[in-house]
Amino acid sequence: MKTLAKKDIRQALRLWAEKQDVLCPVKTEQGDCIFGTFSEEAFTLDYQKPPLSPKSVLFPQAEIIFDVKNHQYREVIQAKKVLIFGLRACDLMGLRQASHFMMRDREDVYYQAKQNLTSTVVMACPQAQNETCFCTTMRSGPAAGKGFDLQLYDMGEEFLIEVGSTRGGELLLGLPCGEVDDAAAAKQVKAFQQKAIKSVKEVPAVRSAMKKLEDRKVSEEDWNDFGAKCIACGGCSFVCPTCTCFNVYDQPVSSGNGLRLRAWDACLYGGFTREASGHNPRPNQALRLKRRHEHKLLDYHREDIQDGLCGCVGCGRCSDYCPVHIGTLEVVQAIAEK
Repeated sequence: MKTLAKKDIRQALRLWAEKQDVLCPVKTEQGDCIFGTFSEEAFTLDYQKPPLSPKSVLFPQAEIIFDVKNHQYREVIQAKKVLIFGLRACDLMGLRQASHFMMRDREDVYYQAKQNLTSTVVMACPQAQNETCFCTTMRSGPAAGKGFDLQLYDMGEEFLIEVGSTRGGELLLGLPCGEVDDAAAAKQVKAFQQKAIKSVKEVPAVRSAMKKLEDRKVSEEDWNDFGAKCIACGGCSFVCPTCTCFNVYDQPVSSGNGLRLRAWDACLYGGFTREASGHNPRPNQALRLKRRHEHKLLDYHREDIQDGLCGCVGCGRCSDYCPVHIGTLEVVQAIAEK
């Protein structure tokens, strides 16, 4: 393993930014922390989980997939080199799960092009980010097991750096890195991870809810209760690192010219499953909410979840931002208690 003094981290970011776009934790003028383009003034190491995961780097909220000129379709694949610095282990697991889903049945060329040019530098969590974190239950954190290029452990005045790929090793070239005995570093990492794990609450209700769903012991009345609360804002889907629903639509520009785009969608919206005939197999909010949670906790594809427990990575964002308090934590707790 390598070490890098904390005072030198900006030097590393400047060096990386010469060769690619660097997205990292930055403070906005309003005081919020988001993943934004690196700048000396806005960059911060004092951050928790940002409101949005970095999934939009590979899966933009809206992107052009065809350009239509004079009635001729031309495929548009947009991709550039990007380095994501400081993402948390749960968000990396979200990227891994979403990437496998997007590539499993057939290659999504738009997604693949971006993935091939994206580097990831994980910042292992020293403790739970807030009270809704449950990554240990979902096997996604607080440190990443694999799938990263570099992983940093905050040791106070310096970072211990775990190299996870050839590309990760190349990122360290030209940096003032120190050497450290692997055995000693392994002990430090183990102590770091054990302390972090103890700070994250276990949520036994998750496994209990998964078992009840598998045994079909959750009644329609329970889902009706959840559906009565849901206001169909779609926020839980948009902040979720593993949600990949999208819609495809055409945007006319002029006669014979236009664009075909795809944009994020949400299974909680009434029109998401509406068929051309007008029939909707999920005609009410209870059924739509049921489908979303069953997709995460029951009907996920075994290969898609990678090393996780299920299709949820335990970031807690849906519980953080749901205005009516029916995120995954609240739903599994209610199911388990009944």
